[in-house]
Amino acid sequence: MDILSASILSGLIYDGVKGGAVIGFDMLKSKLKDWLIDDSQIEKITEYLQEAGVNEDLAPHAIERKIGEHQGLLELLSNIKASENTVVVEQTSNIGHNINSMGSGNISVGNIVNSKDS
Repeated sequence: MDILSASILSGLIYDGVKGGAVIGFDMLKSKLKDWLIDDSQIEKITEYLQEAGVNEDLAPHAIERKIGEHQGLLELLSNIKASENTVVVEQTSNIGHNINSMGSGNISVGNIVNSKDS
């Protein structure tokens, strides 16, 4: 199981910022939806990012460096794990539909729905 690292978090933050988002609770919550994290941890990450000086003007490597220099943030990140039920879907439509799904969930192609349990 993967843990949330400084480089992963900095990449998620930079992706949000380059899309026009402001670093804050709502942006982090949407970016961390595939991680086992609760709202209080997201609020703490937001607070630690502000303390570390992470802002929308920084390049990805600078964001990662500032995260890596903040001990409290690193300790919090080391306790956050990736969700085991992340669904990966690949689709190719050359002739018909080829769908590959990992995890649990519903698979829909047109009006056909197949429930899948892991």
